[in-house]
Amino acid sequence: MISALHKSRQLYLITLDRVSDYFDLLRVELKIHEHNIALRIAGFAVAGLFSLLAIVFLGLAIIVSFWDSPFRALAAWFVVLLYGGIAGVCLNLALKHFRSQPIANTLRTEFRRDLDVIKESV
Repeated sequence: MISALHKSRQLYLITLDRVSDYFDLLRVELKIHEHNIALRIAGFAVAGLFSLLAIVFLGLAIIVSFWDSPFRALAAWFVVLLYGGIAGVCLNLALKHFRSQPIANTLRTEFRRDLDVIKESV
């Protein structure tokens, strides 16, 4: 019984010692996650703006190319379908590929490692 109390006191001291490390690690992970999100948002904003401009001018170029022909209305509807297709592909890519990792991934790993050490010592 006394050895169990002694082990539980040691575990309490280990846990108490590691709590500040966990908070520091969480703070660092949050800053890294915030930095990555800011860079991603800036990159997407710039890419989105220039992609929008390129697509608009592509549509105008297609319509202007067929301006003096009987296919002007068909070219305009093709541009509308082109814009819809591009929007669908971009939405699909955004939903499929751009998932971020959980914020406290490293913290969770460290916590599990410490729990394994505690289980081994008990």
